[in-house]
Amino acid sequence: MEEKQAKRAVLEGARRLVASALVARTWGNISCRVGSTHFVITPSGRDYATLDESQLVLVRLDDLSYEGSIKPSSEKGIHRAVYRQRAEVNCIIHTHQEMASLASQLGSPLAVPPAFQAILGQSIFTAGYALPGTKRLQAQVSSVLQTEHQAALLMARHGALCFGTEMDATYAIADALEAVCTEAVHTRAPLLRTFGEPPSPTVVARKTKSGVVEGSGGELQALYNALLQNKSGYTHILLLSSREILTCMKHIPTLAAYLDDVAQIAGPTLKVMQRDSRLSALLSAAKGRDALLIDGIGALCMGKTKSDAQAVATLLQKNCKAALLALSSPSVRPLPWLDTRLMRFVYTHTYSKLTAALD
Repeated sequence: MEEKQAKRAVLEGARRLVASALVARTWGNISCRVGSTHFVITPSGRDYATLDESQLVLVRLDDLSYEGSIKPSSEKGIHRAVYRQRAEVNCIIHTHQEMASLASQLGSPLAVPPAFQAILGQSIFTAGYALPGTKRLQAQVSSVLQTEHQAALLMARHGALCFGTEMDATYAIADALEAVCTEAVHTRAPLLRTFGEPPSPTVVARKTKSGVVEGSGGELQALYNALLQNKSGYTHILLLSSREILTCMKHIPTLAAYLDDVAQIAGPTLKVMQRDSRLSALLSAAKGRDALLIDGIGALCMGKTKSDAQAVATLLQKNCKAALLALSSPSVRPLPWLDTRLMRFVYTHTYSKLTAALD
C-alpha cells in the first residue's frame, strides 16, 4: 500500500486496540508494509491515544534505517522478519495483551478450538524467550515463521504477534487469539476463571505542585508521605486491592517478575510486607521499585503521573495472574534474575526518560 494509506491504517489500528484494551499505553507496536522496500511503524515511547501521522516512522526493510528525529519502535526488527518471510502480510500487530502474555509462558503449542481454526489455524506456537528488542528475539521469531504458517504466534514471557493482509483482519486475529489463550490459561489454572473483573485502582495520595502530599488519611498516611517525598518526581500513589493480588500475597512471600514489561515498569521482585512493618522496612522494600505489596491491603502503585501509576497497577494485576498460573503449572518460571535487573535498568535510564521528555 502507499505511505499515506499505511499511516492511516496504523493510526486506526492503534486507536482500536487501545479502545479494546488489547494494548495499553505504548506496550506493543503496529506496522503496515509500504511497497516492497519499506514499512510504517509506531514510534517508541509515544502514547497511542494522542498519536498522529507525523509521529509514525517510515523504515527501510533492508537495513532498518529511517529519517528524522522520531525513533521507531525498538521491535522494528521483528516486523521486518515477518515482512521478509511472509510476502502476503501487509499489517502486523504486536501486543502485550493479558491472556496471550500469560499463555506465552506455557511453552507447548496451544490447540485452537474448531470455532477459531479458520482464522488462527489448528495450533498457536511460541517463539523462544529472549530479551526484548534484541537480535536474538528476532531470530526466535524467524525460527517459528520458517516452520509454521499460522496468522499469529506468541513470544515467550513477552506477548503476541499477529499479522494479516489488512488491518481489520489482523485486529480480528488478535481478538481471536486472546479468546483462545484465555481458555488455555483458565484450563491450566481454574482459580483464575473465578476472579472476574478487578476493581479500579483508587488514588490514595498525590503530591501537589507545591510539594504538599494530599492523602486519604488513615494508618498508611505516614507511609504515603514518605514514599512521595523519597521518590523524586513521583506524584501519585494508587491502591489496587483485587482478588488476584490479595490471593497471590497469601501464597507467595516474594513476587517475582514473570513478564518482561512487569520487570521494566514495576520492578524485578516485590517482597510482600506486613501492615505492621516499620516505616523504614516498607521504604526499603519500595526502593528501586514502583510498587509495594502489603498483605491484606493490596498493592501501592507509584508513578510520576496518575497514568504511570495506573500502568504499574495494570502490570501487577497481570503478573499476579502469572504467579498464580505458576502454582498450577510448574513449567511456568519467573524471568532470569539478571535479565530482570537489566530490563529495569534500561527502562529507568532510557525509555522512561524518553516518555517523560515527551509529556
